[in-house]
Amino acid sequence: MPALPPLYALQAFLAAADCGSFTGAATRLNLTQGAVSRQVQLLEEYYGCPLFVRQARGLTLTPEGLELLAPVRQAMQTLTEAGARVRRGADVLRVQFPPTMAVRWFLPRLPALQAELPGLEIRVATHWTDAPDFSNSDADAIIAHGKGGWPQLAEVPLMRERLVPLCTPEMAASLREPSDLASATLLHATPQRHEWLMWLRGAGVPDLQGAREQLFDTVDMCVQSAERGLGVAIADAALFTDLIASQKVVKPFDIEVDSGNGYFLTYPSERREQRNIRRFEEWLVSALGV
Repeated sequence: MPALPPLYALQAFLAAADCGSFTGAATRLNLTQGAVSRQVQLLEEYYGCPLFVRQARGLTLTPEGLELLAPVRQAMQTLTEAGARVRRGADVLRVQFPPTMAVRWFLPRLPALQAELPGLEIRVATHWTDAPDFSNSDADAIIAHGKGGWPQLAEVPLMRERLVPLCTPEMAASLREPSDLASATLLHATPQRHEWLMWLRGAGVPDLQGAREQLFDTVDMCVQSAERGLGVAIADAALFTDLIASQKVVKPFDIEVDSGNGYFLTYPSERREQRNIRRFEEWLVSALGV
């Protein structure tokens, strides 16, 4: 492929053609008149022909200059549009969240993120599996839930999962000790009742069965049901700090049980130096007080 003429020379040629003078082109490009003139001369040397007729009243394109003008203008427009697309793409970060964390923790804090990083667009998606899987996703980063240790991924610990029961204040008034849960409907999001079993062991009542049990698809649905007085949910209190602060649900007991799991920001190790990932990581760490 033959060498192309310098971009600066093409820009100077286009500005001079549009303005009809080197002086006008210099103003547009924020250069000196001499610099514009030299760039046009370089272009004329490249093509081996004059591109302008220099006259006292200004510049007139030669036939060769007229032939060159439209392709140069189109090329500059194409570069400008492509550059805008690249810049927009460079300021987009695709992040996958566990559904409950996305709805209950991240979305209320999204305005603060937008205010702090106004040039960064976060595209939010959710995923239903704990382990981060980049092989079938276009996500740049994934908030994963688990114990960590995923191979070939960078991991940033965000917060531990600490399980607590949640219910309405009215229902909490009838729950004086963990054994009182035997008369309540226990709401959970896993068929095996892992979270409830873990908390009941930690509370010293490992064999307790609720009066009824209700299974939901997500933890968020469990807590929404608890908010409506349908029973007692088990959840990570850190994801529901805003709801707890509103007193729509409360913790009937002061017992919190570490599940052994946590939330991690994960991404492929080779993306460690990507600017948008670093900015998002810094914001997350600050927002969570890690």
